[in-house]
Order: sequence, then structure tokens, then C-alpha cells
Amino acid sequence: MGALTDLTVAQIRDGFRAGDFSAREVAEGFNANVAAAKALNAFIVETPEKALEAAEQADKDRAAGALKPLSGVPIGMKDLFCTKGVQTTAASHMLEGFEPTYESFVSQKLWDAGAGMLGKLNLDQFAMGSSNETSYFGNVISPWRRKDGGHAALAPGGSSGGSSSAISARLCPAATGTDTGGSIRQPASFTGISGIKPTYGRCSRWGVVAFASSLDQAGPMARDVRDCAIMLENMAGFD
Repeated sequence: MGALTDLTVAQIRDGFRAGDFSAREVAEGFNANVAAAKALNAFIVETPEKALEAAEQADKDRAAGALKPLSGVPIGMKDLFCTKGVQTTAASHMLEGFEPTYESFVSQKLWDAGAGMLGKLNLDQFAMGSSNETSYFGNVISPWRRKDGGHAALAPGGSSGGSSSAISARLCPAATGTDTGGSIRQPASFTGISGIKPTYGRCSRWGVVAFASSLDQAGPMARDVRDCAIMLENMAGFD
């Protein structure tokens, strides 16, 4: 088997259930990749301890025969979703240091499904952009741009550019995104991954910083369509 960080969500889920590796091994692998790829600026906040906590719980659940749909799968969370006790900024200086006292509906569903959080992903400020060049915390770099030192004009897309860059660079197997006018679909296409803008209302907007409430929609981003389907199944629902 190659590096665990090269596996898709489905492969991580199935391999973990089969006992091929531990959830802790998976979390440690992605934590190491995140730490080694700071030049991409994909993450605003890194939460390696939360990824490990979820992994330890997943390993216990497997031993007890009580696995959840996303047990053993660490993910990235776009920093537009409120996360209890973890800084949520929408990539704006205005919200720097803000730690919500509540969890967004979508993120809570993912944690309830067993997923762990690797960190909060960079984006265009307040999701208002399409190249990830408007974040207070700096531009996100496309991993394709850095691959051979050329292609300086390449961008990861936006506003979910931190999500697209991180998935493409193997910093996380999947992530949340939001799409108002293309902010999941465009960055996914720019970095060779998959993304879905679900039907409006399929995923709750509760606890997501708004851009245009009648158009905003949370959705999944991942390496392939199957992984997006797995993510969407665990994100969707009425609040």
C-alpha cells in the first residue's frame, strides 16, 4: 500500500473498517502533510489535536464494533463554517480571534458521523472572490503552480480555494465548501478535483457566514465524485 494520504475517502473508510490501518495512522499522515505544506497557505487554523482526538475515538469505536459512517476520516473545514471553540474568521480581519460558542449544522453532522477536523481552510474574504486573492490571511497557492516551479499565473480558484488546494495537495481527503455563484465548482475544476453545489436547501446554512442567503449553499469537495457523494450524504439534512 502507498501513502495513506493518497487514499480517497472511500478507501480510507473501507480500509479502516477492514483493519488495514488505524485511524491514528491516517490522522498523523495528514497532519504531517499539512505541517509540511505551509507554503500553500491553504489553512488559516490548523487543528492537529482535533484530528487525533477523533482518530482515537474511531479506533475505540472499531474495537467496540460501533463504527460511524465517517469513522477514521479526517477532513478540512472551510473557514466560513462556525466551529465551536475554534477561530472562525471568514478570512477577514474583522472576525480575527472570534471563537463561536456553537457549531454549524453541517459541521456538527460531520463530527457526529465520526469525521475529524484537520483545520479551518482559507478562502476569499467573506467568500467574495474567485481566485483566493482577497483573504486577510494571504493568498492561497495552487499546488499545480508549485509542482514544477512554473505556471505562476495559476490560481486555486475561489472562494473555496483553500479547500481545493488542500485536497489536490493531499493535505486532506475531503473538505466542505460553499457555492453562491461557482465557489465550489470553479475551484474544483481549477485543481483537478470534484465538487458539488447541492440543490438549495439540501444542506443547512445555519452557522455558515452568509454572502447571499438566497443563493448560498454548502457542499462537499473531494478527490472524486464518489467521495463527494459520501460527504454529501453526511452533510445533508434539515436543521
